[in-house]
Amino acid sequence: MLGLNFQELKEDGFVTRTISAAQSARESSDYNVRTFFRSSFLAGKFKVGDWTVVPDLNTLERGGRSLRLQPKVMQVLLVLADSAGEVITKESILNRVWPGTFVSDEVLTHSISELRKIFQDNPRESGYIQTISKAGYRLVAPVTQLVAEQNETMEPRRPFRAVWLFASAALAIAALVTAFLLMRRGPHVSPEPAIHSLAILPLANLSGDAEQEYFADGMTDELTTRLSQIGALRVISRTSMMRYKGTKKSIPEIAHELNVDAVLEGSVLRSGNRVRISAELIQGSNDKHVWAESYERDIGEVLALQANVASVVADAISIQITSQQRDRFANARRVNPQALDLVLKGRYHWSKFSDSELRKAISYFQQAIDIDPTYAVAYAGLADCYHELGDAPPKEIFPKARAAAQRALQLDPGLADAYSALGWVEWTYDWQWSSAERDFLHSIELNPNYSNAHGMYAEYLDSMGRFAEAEKERTISMQLSPLEPIIYANAAEHLTYMRDYDRAIENCNEALNLDPTFVIAQGRLSQIYWIKSMQAESLAHLIETTSLKGDHKLAEQMKAAQLGGGYKSAIRVRLDANRFARERGQWVSLTDDAWYLLSLGDKDRALAALEKSIADRDPLLTSLAVDPLFDSVRSDPRFSTILARIGLQK
Repeated sequence: MLGLNFQELKEDGFVTRTISAAQSARESSDYNVRTFFRSSFLAGKFKVGDWTVVPDLNTLERGGRSLRLQPKVMQVLLVLADSAGEVITKESILNRVWPGTFVSDEVLTHSISELRKIFQDNPRESGYIQTISKAGYRLVAPVTQLVAEQNETMEPRRPFRAVWLFASAALAIAALVTAFLLMRRGPHVSPEPAIHSLAILPLANLSGDAEQEYFADGMTDELTTRLSQIGALRVISRTSMMRYKGTKKSIPEIAHELNVDAVLEGSVLRSGNRVRISAELIQGSNDKHVWAESYERDIGEVLALQANVASVVADAISIQITSQQRDRFANARRVNPQALDLVLKGRYHWSKFSDSELRKAISYFQQAIDIDPTYAVAYAGLADCYHELGDAPPKEIFPKARAAAQRALQLDPGLADAYSALGWVEWTYDWQWSSAERDFLHSIELNPNYSNAHGMYAEYLDSMGRFAEAEKERTISMQLSPLEPIIYANAAEHLTYMRDYDRAIENCNEALNLDPTFVIAQGRLSQIYWIKSMQAESLAHLIETTSLKGDHKLAEQMKAAQLGGGYKSAIRVRLDANRFARERGQWVSLTDDAWYLLSLGDKDRALAALEKSIADRDPLLTSLAVDPLFDSVRSDPRFSTILARIGLQK
């Protein structure tokens, strides 16, 4: 038919390669589910009852409403629809949707339950999916194909076996033609797009227990951390990806928004002391399946499980892993299940960043350490919490952060989080500039995708006046965490130091678009508007900052003072409130007081406040050499003395 000499092709190995390729395709889960259904009657849109099914987008549509399904749930529906009206055994569905993988009935039961929820189907009087006792399931709703670009339906499709024979024949012919063309065209054939960047969607919680959400989120975090350690792969941060939890967006949409080559999605099921993780890697540009697998382990071996998944994903996309990285994956430790649970809860509360949530996280991390004193990750989490607390004296919490980070590194010298936490203490509290830089760089070396480390190092570089280097680190941090408000707030800080105030305002507004309650962005806007001599706007953001921190009474007092005496009256109310708080034993930054005093034109008291803040070892002092808030006293010899005492005088 093609004018080819079959014997010549066979002798050349062409037929052997073609058959081998066809067999590999048939054996892969991509062929068994995705490719098969796109080759059959169910290619394109079709209807189940009054719902329109769009397999390519993993969505169901009705009445202008679109709901996105997990890929495996969609595949279960496709298997049922492919044999509508017939009873399909559980084993048959499991073999077709999860080929060559051990998957319990619970996963299938959950998928059926998800479909019933969407269809609003009562299993006792089903109009969609019937459960056949001791047999399997049957789709009883009518299934009709939608003809592309026409408002018509086709007759019910031909039986599965006929489709299978047709698809198999088509595959063989296609493989023959493709292989021949590959031989003829050689290097001119376009390869599959390479995968150099990845986003990991929050793993779905299959337990049916909302109380287990923290565990699913923790498993997402752990998998992200493992893959982030691969330097050749750019991995979007877990905190940015949490914004896609429960999303109805398609994989191509997500990939486009995040500028990544592929998306990993999946689920986690915890039952007693067993954990099963199912994951699927999908090409972002064309929604094409790349790899899928399920793993089940004892909960104590879950870290090894995550390391295994990361290693397999790297192999699947041909990303090079260094020998050190592969050794770290291979040597993932066993963990006490109770300690793991507490660490995951600690991370969950730490990610919220308020002082009250940080204290909850500290409690969980400390409990984990009490159970397992050798658990390095718990110490690193403790260090991160302590250095973020804003309601306690630095002399009380920073030594604790340092001790926790050092203990973490004694237990695990390869822990990137601990190096960045230690670097933060050395920079903002110890004022050991070279040691801090060394530890930030070591953290980045261990985990090139650790957005926090890049962000911390950028802040350090800004404080040293090394703005070009800081810009580079901030760009990397923003690429890794494009949806985190703190990234934009820190970029605004950098632009403020550069005296680019309009762009700084834009970045603060970007942060507030992501989170209207983000205190740091509101506070930064207050400072920027004061620098721009826009006192009304500055005070409005300062009052909003005060309210967001929970002090609504003080915010109302400042508003009243503004109405009675203007900007300066409101600032005096704020200063009085800080003084009363200190008298009650609370710690309040004197560096903040210095700014308020400068806004009143009281330079002498402002400089006195800065001198006292040295004794407190206030972390805000580290930006003193570059912050335009203090430009009005920069030429004062007393200010130079303060910089010298901190170690920032050049």
